[in-house]
Amino acid sequence: MIKEAKKNLAKIVFEKKYLSDVYSKQLFNNFLEGAQKFLFLLPGNDKDFKYAFDIVKYFQIHKKEVTLFLPEYAINLIIDSRKYKFLGYGVNDVNKLGLPAKSLINTLKELSFDVVVDLNRSENLFFIAVAHLVKAKYRIGFLRESVNPNYNVQLVNKKINSEITYRNLLNSLKMFQ
Repeated sequence: MIKEAKKNLAKIVFEKKYLSDVYSKQLFNNFLEGAQKFLFLLPGNDKDFKYAFDIVKYFQIHKKEVTLFLPEYAINLIIDSRKYKFLGYGVNDVNKLGLPAKSLINTLKELSFDVVVDLNRSENLFFIAVAHLVKAKYRIGFLRESVNPNYNVQLVNKKINSEITYRNLLNSLKMFQ
């Protein structure tokens, strides 16, 4: 019961604090081709991480500047880490409601990217908030059931198979190049 109340309070705080942005009308023709700086919010789930990383590799191969947002302990797991920039977070960067802590908020507000891609398939207010804290013209992610993440590009995730989901996401993103 307390856990449910905490979750509901987090949603209220999240919606008031992070979803105040209203997007103006934008054209999406080839918007990824012109973008250079990408921030990828990598999923915590190991299986999702593996398949989501194929999307990251695609953009790195196409000479985009790629920054990865992931737990600090996972940075050492990245093969060819010299090809990427990292923004790590730890347990002290998450507050009691599961949202970004003040120190992380201050760090994120100073960052600017052309595109933020939230690769988390499950609803996680922490990552949705992170996506909204950095300055970015475009935000891409999966549609969530109980919270509208207010991304420019939202994709439906109805597949249980994460490999197919991430392959579909990559194919969808390729349409914008």
